[in-house]
Amino acid sequence: MKTFNQPKPVFAPHGKRAVILFHAYSGSPNDVRMLCRFLEQKNYTVYTPMFSGHGTPNPDDILNESMTIWQNDAKAAVTYVKDQGYQEIAVLGLSMGGILAMDRLTEDDTLIGGGLFCSPLFETSNQVPVNFEKYAAMILQYAALDEEEKNTIMAHVPGKVRQQLAGIESVGQATAAHLSAIKRPIFLAQAGQDQMIDPQTVFRTAAGLSHVPYTLQWYPESGHVVTVGPERKKLEQDVCAFLDTLAWKE
Repeated sequence: MKTFNQPKPVFAPHGKRAVILFHAYSGSPNDVRMLCRFLEQKNYTVYTPMFSGHGTPNPDDILNESMTIWQNDAKAAVTYVKDQGYQEIAVLGLSMGGILAMDRLTEDDTLIGGGLFCSPLFETSNQVPVNFEKYAAMILQYAALDEEEKNTIMAHVPGKVRQQLAGIESVGQATAAHLSAIKRPIFLAQAGQDQMIDPQTVFRTAAGLSHVPYTLQWYPESGHVVTVGPERKKLEQDVCAFLDTLAWKE
């Protein structure tokens, strides 16, 4: 069995400006670790929580959770950072994490701003089920299970992931329907080579944010996980530039 390195949440206290970075579906805080480190260097306090069921070598741990649980996790992350003494918080996320960040922004007007990276709020074609199956087969190599147990898990993945994806899409569409509730500046990042979702979907999100200041950045050479792609450093600079424009009191 291969050695599994357990990813962990990161809370990195620095300046009085706090940023929460949410990871993707089937991902972990490793998705946003490099962006976290970059923002730390700019004196931002950064929290990269981990959603329930994630960060283990068994894909069933994710598939047995629900989008409702992850919405509660996102809400709890904001509460956690506030409990550490930070009152001004921005929230951003990758893919599903971006949906959850935007969901928070429609619900919590204490947040100072935020946004998404390659997150489909509106209904669009996607390759999530097939990619999750590949992920499941890969991660199970690290699990302390026999072949029969692994085969049983894999047999149930297609049905479970489609059911779970319906919940994710439902929250995305509900968030899209409530974009008018957002009162803070928003950052939108989209990879031009996104193999998971239709990149053009971001323009529908932008159209729904015409009532607030928003920044839309396009990364033509990047794939879906834009935070670790070839234009990662440009993304980091763009996110930081956006954050610097927010109405921080401190």
